[in-house]
Amino acid sequence: MQWLQTLDATRFHRVDPSKRHLVSVPSPAPSPSGAADTPLREQRWLRLGYALILLELLANLAYNASGRIGLSGDEAYQWVWSKHLALSYYSKPLLIAVAQFIGTSLWGDTVFGVRFLPPVITAIISLLLLRFLARVANVRAAFWLSVVLPSVPLMTVGSVFMTVDPLSVMFWTLAMVAGWRAVQEQSTTTDWFWVGLWMGLGFLSKYTALFQLLSWLAIFILWPPSRKQLSRPGPWLALFVNFLCSIPVLVWNHQHHWITVQNVADVGHFGQAWAPTPAFLWHGFSHFTMEFLGGEAGLLNPFFFLPTVWAAFAFWPRRKEHPLLLYFFCMGAPEFLFYFMFTLHSRVYLNWIAPSIVPFLCLAVVYWEERWREGSRAIQTWLYSGLAFGAVAVVLLHDSSILPRIIGRPLPPALDVWQRVEGWPETAQFVETARQKLLAEGRPVFIIGGHYSITGELSFYIPEARAAVRDQPLVFYLHSTKPDNQFFFWPSYLDRKGQNALYVTELDFVNGKPGPPPRELVDEFESVTDLGEFKISYRGRVVHRLQICECRGLR
Repeated sequence: MQWLQTLDATRFHRVDPSKRHLVSVPSPAPSPSGAADTPLREQRWLRLGYALILLELLANLAYNASGRIGLSGDEAYQWVWSKHLALSYYSKPLLIAVAQFIGTSLWGDTVFGVRFLPPVITAIISLLLLRFLARVANVRAAFWLSVVLPSVPLMTVGSVFMTVDPLSVMFWTLAMVAGWRAVQEQSTTTDWFWVGLWMGLGFLSKYTALFQLLSWLAIFILWPPSRKQLSRPGPWLALFVNFLCSIPVLVWNHQHHWITVQNVADVGHFGQAWAPTPAFLWHGFSHFTMEFLGGEAGLLNPFFFLPTVWAAFAFWPRRKEHPLLLYFFCMGAPEFLFYFMFTLHSRVYLNWIAPSIVPFLCLAVVYWEERWREGSRAIQTWLYSGLAFGAVAVVLLHDSSILPRIIGRPLPPALDVWQRVEGWPETAQFVETARQKLLAEGRPVFIIGGHYSITGELSFYIPEARAAVRDQPLVFYLHSTKPDNQFFFWPSYLDRKGQNALYVTELDFVNGKPGPPPRELVDEFESVTDLGEFKISYRGRVVHRLQICECRGLR
C-alpha cells in the first residue's frame, strides 16, 4: 500500500547523548529516488497533521455551538467566578475565571462563550506537539501522535468542557517543549525564562503544576549531562519566574487565612490517619488502586494505555541511548506515580493525572514508531484497534442518546454520566415558574441553592439571574458561618430582610431522599414549607431530582 510505503520512507531522529544535539539515524538505505522524495513526503505528513487538527478544531467548535449538552456544575460555578475577577479563589487559581471571562467577553454569556477556549486549547496542544515531534523525533511519529490524541477519551472530554484541565495540560506541554530546548548544551537563558513562565502559568491554572518541579528534579538526577545547567543562571531564573507567578495566589490566600491550603487538604484527605498495615495495603490495591488503574485504562483508551505502560518500562534499559524518551518519562512519571501511590491512602479522581498524559503518549509514540520501523507488525493492530475504540468512544461521549438506543433501554442512573449536564434549561424554567408563583404573594423572592453547583446552574440558566449575577444577584448559596466554597466570600442574602425565598437542592440520583429543611433556613425565616420532591425530565428520561422549600419572611 502506497501510504505505508510513504510511512516507511521517513527518518528517525535521536539525541546523541555524548554530543547532546539532534542527529539523524537513517532507516535502511532508500533508493536514490526515494531519498530525493523524502522531504516532500514529510511535508505531506505535516500537512495531513495540520488538516486533522483544523478539522478537529472546527468539529469541536460546532459541537459546542450546537448546545447539545448544558454546562456542568463546575463550569456554571466558575462562570460566576468570571463575574468576580480576583487574584485567586477558594479552590482554584485565577486562570479558569480569566479563561471564562475571555470566552464570554467574545461570545456573550452563552454555553458557546463559556466553552469557546477548550477546542482552541486542544488545537494549540496538538499543533505544538506535531511540530515538536517532527523536529526532535520524526514526522511519522508526529503525525500519529496527532491522530492518537483525539482517540483518547480524557483528551476528548478536555476538548469540550471548560475546566482547569485543558489549561493545565496546555501550560505543562508548553513548559515541556520549552524545557527540551533549555536543557540542551547550547541553550540560552531566554529558553529557561520561557520554561519558568509556562510553569508559572500552569500553577495559576491548577496547583498540581508543582509536580513539574519534581519532573525537573528527576531529569537532573537521571540524565547526568543535564546537570551542567545547574551551574548556569537559566534554571534558577526559571524557578524565580515560577515564584513570581505564584504571588497572586499567595497574596489572596494570605488575605483569606490560607483557606485554599485547608481545601486542598480536605479534598486529598490529608488529615485522615493512614496505617500502612498489610490488610490496608491489600484493601488499597483491591479497591482504590484497581479502581484508579481500571478507570485510567478506560479514559486513556485501553489499546493505548497498555502499550504506553509497556513502553515506559521497556525503554528503561536503553535510556542512555534515548535521552528524549527519558525526558518524556521524567515529565510524566512523578505526577502519575504520586497519585498511584496515593490510591493506597484514599480515592483519586481520574482527571488528576491529566498533565502527565501528554509526555507519556509522546514517549509511547516515539518508542513504538521505532519498533514499527524495525519491522514489528503487531503495532499496527494495536494502533488501528485503538483508533477504532477511540472513534466509538468519541461518538458515544458526544451523544448520550446513542447507547440507550443500541441496548434498547435507558442507562441505569449510576452509569448515566450525561444526566449531570442535560436538562438544566428545563430545570431552571421549572424553578423560575415556582418562584413566580411565590412572587404573586407580593414580596420579592430570591433563590437559595443547597450546593454550589446548582447555585451556579440556576444563576446561569435563569435569564433574570444571569443578567444580574454580579451586582444584584438573584441566586445565592445557603448561608454558612464557615467557608466551604467561593460563595462564602461574596455578599449573602441576609440583608434582604422581610423577603421570601425559594430553597432548591438537588437530590442524589441513586440513593438521595428528601430530608427536613436545613436548620439554617428554619432559623433565618419566619416559616419554611417543604414542597417535596420534583423530577425534571429531558428527552423522555428523568435527569434531575429536586427538593424545593418555600421560605417566607427573612428575619
